[in-house]
Amino acid sequence: MTDAQHLTNNPLPPTTSKRLRGLLREFAGSRLAGAVVPKEFVVLHELPKLPNGKVDRDRLPEPRRELYSSSSHVAPRTPQEERVASVWRDVLGVRRVGVHDDFFDLGGGSLTAAQMAARLREETGASVNARQIFDHPTIERLALMLSPEAAVEQSAPPQHPRSIPTNRLLEEARLAPDVTPAANVLPPVQAPYRCVLLTGATGYTGAFLLRELIDRSQAHVYVLVRATEEAEARQRVVAAMRRYGLARDGDVDRISCVVGDLARPYFALSRDTYEELGASVEMIIHNGASSSYALPYRRLKPVNTLGTLEALRLASRHRIKPVHYISSLAVYPGRRGDPRWTEAPVPDPRGVVGGYRQSKWVGDSMMSQAAELGIPTCVYRPGLIVGSQSRGACSTDTLLNAAIKGCIQLGAALDFDATLELVPADYCAAAVAHIALTGTHANTIFNLPGSRSITWNDFVGLVAAHGYAIESLPYQDWYQRLRQAVDGGEENELARFLPLFGRHLPAEDLGYEGSRPVFEDRNLHAALEGSGIVCAEPDTAFVGRFLDWFAAAGYLPGPPAHGHRG
Repeated sequence: MTDAQHLTNNPLPPTTSKRLRGLLREFAGSRLAGAVVPKEFVVLHELPKLPNGKVDRDRLPEPRRELYSSSSHVAPRTPQEERVASVWRDVLGVRRVGVHDDFFDLGGGSLTAAQMAARLREETGASVNARQIFDHPTIERLALMLSPEAAVEQSAPPQHPRSIPTNRLLEEARLAPDVTPAANVLPPVQAPYRCVLLTGATGYTGAFLLRELIDRSQAHVYVLVRATEEAEARQRVVAAMRRYGLARDGDVDRISCVVGDLARPYFALSRDTYEELGASVEMIIHNGASSSYALPYRRLKPVNTLGTLEALRLASRHRIKPVHYISSLAVYPGRRGDPRWTEAPVPDPRGVVGGYRQSKWVGDSMMSQAAELGIPTCVYRPGLIVGSQSRGACSTDTLLNAAIKGCIQLGAALDFDATLELVPADYCAAAVAHIALTGTHANTIFNLPGSRSITWNDFVGLVAAHGYAIESLPYQDWYQRLRQAVDGGEENELARFLPLFGRHLPAEDLGYEGSRPVFEDRNLHAALEGSGIVCAEPDTAFVGRFLDWFAAAGYLPGPPAHGHRG
């Protein structure tokens, strides 16, 4: 076996149909009533066609239950394991499941965890929540957790259920040998760039980045989009721009959509397309990532870790291309007190917990290694990206915004003295695009902490000042109210994030009480000097703009009273 084969971050084989079925099932469950969610999915490499090009429905195979379990299948051995297995089979839509099969490998996620917890409460009478399913992701471990008489025999769970050990994290960050630029590769071109590649353009930050790249340059922008065909990819990009009020006439003339997948080797591109990108693209902005704090590292690895590896691999193809990587302040270890973090390569990963934080740490580390190999890199570490400072346009698919809505639904917020770094989306995109397009800041790291820190409790105060009735509760009282709401079937946006909230404290992923980290941003200020790009203060007016955006979009109800509007 070669060294490359030993590497943890070697390209993965194509996504299995098993996982695809699980993702389809979860997607359908998030949008359809339970009674009409399909129980069976059939994955085909190609649809049978008639001579006229239409689908030949008579040749479609009959749906059948697939065997999802591995070859080392171990059937349930106790009544409790069988009860749990019965629920797993029904909720996950599988025919056979073994006691060692992993919930996530079967396609489970935050939505199905909440559904499974509700079913297990009905079937067993035990108090089960989504976090326990995340922490005990096999039938064997979950059944033991549900059996008090067997609890003493249960081995201790991992130190952190969504993390991997530090030594493995260091291995994950090792670059594959073929990322090194070949001897005959062309040197990077000088700005202004004629051709730029952007990943993650259909997401929130990506839409703002695309707007800034178009407005601040004459470059043609290739965008990598997961879709079935180019027309669908283009539709997704345009829809994202329109969603946040960013679309302009003539945009499509500056954009080429490339159908691909961050989680697949070589972005799942054909050889011709890959080689064309390698020869044409002059600079890469790698923004694409899955940002779920609730998922473990192994679920985020294909997109966040291997996708970053693929961006660097493309950067070393034909011509060396500068890579601008959107990282996160979450790469810094969580610590109590007031640690000071400079704009330097990532520190030792001890204390970096949670799948999302670890996956960004790995990508950040890869950038520093690539710079040593001759690939110019810039790393941007923003805080929590929130609504635009100009209009309030904002994504609903973030943990912070789920916390806002969830607390409004409860009428209460947890008393949690931790700091937030709020970064407006348009400010972040403008800063990244400005720096990247100048082409003069190779191998530099930028912290983007926003204009100033704000505590969670003060932030909740700004939401309340906008007119929303939210009382502050001690954490355990708030957690009990949240659990009662979710267990009682009430709709709450935080239900899918229950794994992040323990009975006594929030998970370490969310920070520490009293922690006041300081993020130096001298590199950032120097690079933005004279640009006119300034970050707004996190005040009542700023927070009110994106709350109003949420209300107009139907994500939040309008505030019953408008309090002290700024």
